[in-house]
This record gives sequence, structure tokens and C-alpha cells, in this order.
Amino acid sequence: MINSEQGFQFLAAGGLNLAAVLDCAALPAELRAMMTAVPLERYQRLVLLGHGGRRLWEVLQESEQAASDPVDTYSRNLAQQFARDYLGDPETYWLYPNTPHLVPLQRLGALAGWSHPSPLGLGISPEFGVWFAYRAAFLVAANVPLHHAIPQPSPCDRCADKPCISTCPVGAVQMGAFDVSGCWAYRTQPQSPCADRCHARMACPYFPEHRYSLPQIQYHYGGSLRWAA
Repeated sequence: MINSEQGFQFLAAGGLNLAAVLDCAALPAELRAMMTAVPLERYQRLVLLGHGGRRLWEVLQESEQAASDPVDTYSRNLAQQFARDYLGDPETYWLYPNTPHLVPLQRLGALAGWSHPSPLGLGISPEFGVWFAYRAAFLVAANVPLHHAIPQPSPCDRCADKPCISTCPVGAVQMGAFDVSGCWAYRTQPQSPCADRCHARMACPYFPEHRYSLPQIQYHYGGSLRWAA
């Protein structure tokens, strides 16, 4: 029995407070072309899950996760329980995390109404600003009711000062193109002030009430350096 609305409440209580259910057959052609290795034709729905704000981190601290990658492990476990208990335990095909697939998460997030492009190279949410992330994506062989956010304008459209651009110490944050290599080169310098945080991201004036705590920021940014080493 499918009870996705109750399932979304279950996910939100566990910290995954962003959820979308998309029609696989209706995915745009350019997005389908990015997922040619995925058997979309065998499944009816694509489920996209994420979190906004601090709730997921708070839950993780309370649960004392022992896994080497606690965020991904917890998120996938919660998503699996959601599929089993609220979607009727259908056949599933996992796209993210911990799979070999390169999934266009930002494009899926835009399709779900979660985000818009920003100068930071990250999406920006009309609800959470730059303080949200994608946590799980999977296909299901079931006609789950479609679910997505109502599209809203980008916060960047009403931001005149663009402090994310002026705050970046290396000029990597730019309108139209984020300088990934310049950012990375600066972050990996000895004693770089950007090693475990992004000052440009932290300067975004929208929805500061959802800004991650400093330990959460340091976990994610420090982790990106460790995983790339």
C-alpha cells in the first residue's frame, strides 16, 4: 500500500525534509541523455530526497552514527525504510549515493522546484537558500503520486549586493561561471582559510536561520578534501 504523504512526514522527522517524486517518462530529453546508463524505461518514478537546514545534522548527533560516512549511510537507510514502509516495498534502482552513476542532481533539483543556479556553483533554494543538499535518489517500479515544490523565484534575483562574489578571497565566485579550479587551488594551500568552510557561501544573506552549524560546515568541507586526497 502506498502512503507517500505519511512517508514524507516520516522523512522530515528524520531530517530529510525535501522530497520529490518525478515521472520517469516525462523527464526532459537533455536530462535523460545524461542518464543513458540508467534503465529509466523499467521504472515509473524517480524519487529525489534531500535536506534543508540543520535538522539532519541534529538527528545524526543524537543517533551517534558509527559508519565511516554517516551522512550517506543514514540517508540511504532512511530512504530504504521510506520505500519499504510507505511506497509498498517496490522494486528499486539506486542512483545516489554510493553508486557508480553520475546523476545530474542539480538539474533534478531544478525540475523538482527546489533550486535555481547561483554564482557559488551551488543551487540556491527559495526556502533554505544555499543551506540544503541532495541526499538520495532512486527509481521505483510503482505509480507513486507525483510530488514536487511549487516553483518560486530565485533569491539571487533580488540580491543587489552579491556578497558571495565580493567575499570570495580568490575571485572564484562569479556571475555565470564558478571557477572550480581556482577555488580548489586556494583551498588546498597550506593553512588556507577556506579549507574547512566557504566564506562566500557563509556570506549569503538569505535564510541565515537555516545556516549549518560550524561543525556541520567543517564536516562537509573537510570531508571534500579528505575524499579527494
